[in-house]
Amino acid sequence: MQSARFFIVVNNISTDKSTLLESLADEVHVWFSNPDTATDPLQLERYATLLSSDERERHKRFHFDADRTRYLASHALVRTVLSEYTGTDPAAWRFSTNEHGRPEIDRPKGLPPLRFNLTHTKGLCACVVTLGLDCGIDAENLSRTHDLKNIAERMFAAAELTALPGYDDDTYQHNFFYYWTLREAYCKALGVGLAGSTKDYYFEIGDNDKAEIHFSQEPGDKAGDWQFALLQPDAAHVTAVAVHRADLSDRKIVTWTITP
Repeated sequence: MQSARFFIVVNNISTDKSTLLESLADEVHVWFSNPDTATDPLQLERYATLLSSDERERHKRFHFDADRTRYLASHALVRTVLSEYTGTDPAAWRFSTNEHGRPEIDRPKGLPPLRFNLTHTKGLCACVVTLGLDCGIDAENLSRTHDLKNIAERMFAAAELTALPGYDDDTYQHNFFYYWTLREAYCKALGVGLAGSTKDYYFEIGDNDKAEIHFSQEPGDKAGDWQFALLQPDAAHVTAVAVHRADLSDRKIVTWTITP
């Protein structure tokens, strides 16, 4: 949107903006941006005008400048992205949170049932948008290497640990983050946060980075109700998307890139 001063770059998509909302009937949209490139003070001030008073207070509490910028740019991104579907002023969006802190749109009467989820890390923020479907997204920077083996042993299911290559293998780091982001995205789609990650389920990654979930005991939902996607927007990041599509067919995953 013009008020947010985002320049929109479209990749892997040919949908006209006038049909953007309609395309969500059978698509899932993922919007990427690099918040660390938002360095112009005037630009950051414009972003701040889009936030609610609560968001501005939280923004001020970050100790490091980089963390403040990522928070500001990613939350401006969410508002800008949602406005692309409805024409709503980006500053007009209001959000509430569930008991685990997951944000949801306070949807005024007449607006479509958009659902979204946001993640940000060093060098990347990403927002997934669906029409009425629970969704989650997680992104991780591949430069993180500390204590990965211990984290995997503590958090991953036995089948995932077996599938991981040897710790000294060059692909260990990528595979670790595949499983980590899948787990995080799934928990965020459930609305429970990473505290809901257990060893009662595991992910299997097949050809073309296609991922499926398997449960060791029958949960409240079925594995076939979920769609997962692994995306690598650049060489430095891994991203996973989880969508609860119930008995519906897989959605096409469409990516957009926004340059602040």
